[in-house]
Order: sequence, then C-alpha cells, then structure tokens
Amino acid sequence: MTGHSRPEPVLHFPLLGLSWADFLADPALRGADDGQPGRGGWRFPRGGGHLHRGIDLRAPIGLPVVAVEDGVAEYAAAASDQGWHPAGNRVRLRGRGGDAYLYLHLGTSHSSPADAFPPGVLDGDVREVAAGEVLGYCGHTGGSVATGRPIPAGAAHLHFQFHPGGLDRADANPARLFERVASGATAR
Repeated sequence: MTGHSRPEPVLHFPLLGLSWADFLADPALRGADDGQPGRGGWRFPRGGGHLHRGIDLRAPIGLPVVAVEDGVAEYAAAASDQGWHPAGNRVRLRGRGGDAYLYLHLGTSHSSPADAFPPGVLDGDVREVAAGEVLGYCGHTGGSVATGRPIPAGAAHLHFQFHPGGLDRADANPARLFERVASGATAR
C-alpha cells in the first residue's frame, strides 16, 4: 500500500435489516437489475428520453435507510415551485471514498419532511455520517418524470443511485455495489 492509496471504504446495504440477497431471492422486491430490465431497473428507458439512473428497492413505509459508507449527507425536502419534486424527499451522500449516492422518495408528505429524515434533521442540513447510520425513512414522495404523477403509497420504495467518483461522474449499476457489499470484501 502506497501513501497515495485510500483504504477501501466499509460498505453497508442501504436498507436496514435487509440485504441484496433478500432482493435477489424475491424479484418482486426490486425494480430490476441490468440482467432483467424492468420499470424500476437501472438505465431502463422512461418517457421523454429519460433513463432511470438507479435501482428501485421495494420496502415498507418507514423502514430506515442507512449510509452505505462514511461521508457527508445533504438533506433536501420534496417541496418545489410545482408543489413537489420528482425525487421527493431525498438525501445525497458524498462518501469519504469519493463515491456519491442518492436516496430518493423518503417519507410520505410532499409538504413536510418530518417522517423522511431522522429527528432534528431539516431541509438543507449537511451532516457528517458514519457507515450504517440512519439517513431517513423509506416512503413514496416524488413522482414519475415520465408521467408527472405522484408515487402511490402502495408503491413505496427506495430509489438508490450510485456515482463512482462523485456526482459529476457517470452513474453505475447499483447492483455491482450491492454485490461488493454481499461478498463481504468491504462489508463489516
């Protein structure tokens, strides 16, 4: 190891109490991965030339979502000039290892992030977080870029995006990240 190398970050699966194996065992829980394109799959084409840049992981409303690695979390509420933002209540995590992650559709209210973020966290907050720390709670805020319609409560999920090297870099398939976590190579 040279003085210029960074240690590989410790990684966690983004949904507390679940693992990638749970989603592989039950395809109904995930939108899709690159092997099985579907509505919630990575790079699935949406209306208007939009590509789905993450994986949708079905989970119950209120299930905690956690930091996949140590880093800085930036919190944003769903409200916008249109009344709601397509991404809903969301968290952007800049990992200490240089990668970036997006957690979308947190909480249940477009007008208040009260059930989207941990107690005391407000829209616009920026906080240092540890791998495995709760960032927010699964929900259904936001909507479809293609249809312009809000997400129904029965379709609660975490939209998770992965950008190796940072948000200014291209997105990558989160399934590859989850496989690294599942392999135990970098997970605790």
